Amino acid sequence: MAEEKEKPEPPEEKESVDTQSQMSPPVPESKSAEASIKELKEAIRGSNEVLAQATTVLTLFPDVLTVDRAKLTITKRNFFRSAEVMSMRIEDILNVTTTVGPLFGNVKIASRVMNEDQDSTIGRFWRRDAERIKRITQGYVIALQREIDCSALGTRELAHMLERLGADEHPS
Repeated sequence: MAEEKEKPEPPEEKESVDTQSQMSPPVPESKSAEASIKELKEAIRGSNEVLAQATTVLTLFPDVLTVDRAKLTITKRNFFRSAEVMSMRIEDILNVTTTVGPLFGNVKIASRVMNEDQDSTIGRFWRRDAERIKRITQGYVIALQREIDCSALGTRELAHMLERLGADEHPS
């Protein structure tokens, strides 16, 4: 009869369960299906509103850098009808830098999800396009760090304000 009694769980298993619960993401509050659909539609609408876009020049297979309300997308073309597309959330961007010359410029993006060796450099944009992409992206990163709600602004107005926020104060 003593053997039929329930044995307590070994302490090792309890610790692993506790560790697992600490590492799992928080469970979002339950929402109705209608609220979830509305929220998803809003997210889709925002991801379709392009704040800035630049295309590389003087190349047979042009690359494209696009900034929208939700993410930054890099499209690198290798051949006809083929491309490598990488997207990252604006929240994950740490820094945006430009290297510019008299006519052309490159944009370098450092992200939380990449190592220093994996920074994305995309380039040979017109100088003004590279600088504009940098200012808008950096402005958006600053706005999100300050927890500024940008959803109420129109696309053009938001792009203009983010460009001003991300501008370097010193002359170039």
